[in-house]
Amino acid sequence: MICLTLQAWRSWVLLASYDQGIFQQVLWNSLHGHWFESTLSSQLSTNVEHAGELPSVDYERLGQHFTPTLLLWAPLLGLIGGAALPVVQVGLITAAGLVLHHLAVQRLPQRTANWLVIGYFAGNALIGPTLGNFTDLCQLPLAVFVLMLGLLEQRAGLTLLVSSLMPLIREDTGVLLVAVGAWVLVRQRHRWPLALALISWGGGWVLLCTNVLMPLFSDDNAKRFMVENFGQYLGNDQTNSSSSSFEVLRQAVSQPLLLLQQLVHPPGETLRYLLGHSLPFLFVPLISLDTWLLAGPSLLGLFLAQGANNPLSITIRYTLLVVPGFALGTLFWWQRRHHHQQLGPRVRLAWGAAISLSLLLTMTSNPHRSLSFLIPASVQPWVHSSPAEQWRHGAAARRALDVIPFQASVAANSPLVPLLARRSVVVRFPFNTGYLDRNGRPQDVDWVAVDLDLLERYGAAFPGDWRQLRNSRAWIAEHRTTYPVQAIADGVVVMQREGKRQTNVEAQLDQLLIQPMPINPRRRS
Repeated sequence: MICLTLQAWRSWVLLASYDQGIFQQVLWNSLHGHWFESTLSSQLSTNVEHAGELPSVDYERLGQHFTPTLLLWAPLLGLIGGAALPVVQVGLITAAGLVLHHLAVQRLPQRTANWLVIGYFAGNALIGPTLGNFTDLCQLPLAVFVLMLGLLEQRAGLTLLVSSLMPLIREDTGVLLVAVGAWVLVRQRHRWPLALALISWGGGWVLLCTNVLMPLFSDDNAKRFMVENFGQYLGNDQTNSSSSSFEVLRQAVSQPLLLLQQLVHPPGETLRYLLGHSLPFLFVPLISLDTWLLAGPSLLGLFLAQGANNPLSITIRYTLLVVPGFALGTLFWWQRRHHHQQLGPRVRLAWGAAISLSLLLTMTSNPHRSLSFLIPASVQPWVHSSPAEQWRHGAAARRALDVIPFQASVAANSPLVPLLARRSVVVRFPFNTGYLDRNGRPQDVDWVAVDLDLLERYGAAFPGDWRQLRNSRAWIAEHRTTYPVQAIADGVVVMQREGKRQTNVEAQLDQLLIQPMPINPRRRS
């Protein structure tokens, strides 16, 4: 309930952002017969990012991430709108914890099982992504725990169902099947045919999906995502369209020294990542063979990767690839301590301290600004708005956006994207204000919406927000004749192409534009 409340707060005060919009648009388009299409996803494609093309209305996201199971949640979006995504995310993470508790109480004393599940829910690695934008990986912990339930209780139908669906969560989640297969091979050797089947299906699907299926939709995985995440192994071949998962694997294996270096680099960050995952489980996962079997393949991928989104950040979505293995590794470690399963007072005290510290570190990290009503976004310079101010700003933004027709094409900056995503055409401002229609013809958007107040607030401390504020102001000043302003509320500006001129609103815009820019944070540092 706490996470769901915080998700509702994030949505209202405009802290949900681009990814939240992508998933809404993908599901909304799918409900309307345009499967997996998204102009927001198109904006991340190599054709837009590197070749300077316009985002396309008919771009299918499956070329970036192959996520068929997302369609399971499309009807809920149709019923309750944007609230569906936080409900699904928090609900699935909670359900996973309940299945973990079921597994634990059958194998451990009640008190030990309870401590294990509390550790699961208290981990920064779980709370962080749960409070962030929606991610397809939120389906993964439940899938892994249910699969383990099927294996341990020898329920063939359940095992077959989950193992069939798990790779369909995302193109890389087959790696978890490889991990589970390896665990079965070591811990249940008599079931080696099943282990080999899981390994073959999981690993084979990853290769098939990334090398055959995804290229049918676009070459973004080869030209952008594989290069950005694993380009250090490709050398001069980074621009080669053959940079598939198979090619990256081949190149990496051929450079063992580089592979070893990347595996532990940077050592401090790698160690902090492992400790962060292990802390709410009293560091037991670090000494559990089951942990390394179940989480090892995912950890290997994260340790060897790079990218703008740091793979070793403890609060972003990639941790959900690892959390199930750490939780199950802890469970099986305690299960094998036949004479020490009952937790003594010292162990309970230590575990309670570890969980408390994990929660404290989570709060102080303010994951995805979810605790912005308590914790400032920056101390030097000071960036903080009171809960009342944030609430009023969210209400004002919605009033301003009410003038935009439901089906109109829109360019909006990231905080406003989730509020406008359930339509065919929405692109991120100021990066784009045009798009390609279904006939491939360039079109300008009908409306532009930008939250200057939020950019100004965070631009005082964060260079990215400062640059967007500068570029947004420049675009507005240059195009206000073509796009007359239609509404302004608390710094949220809404403009319409060839719209009606309103003297009073134009005067408000003048006042906004003459305000001095905050000092560039880069110069301050």
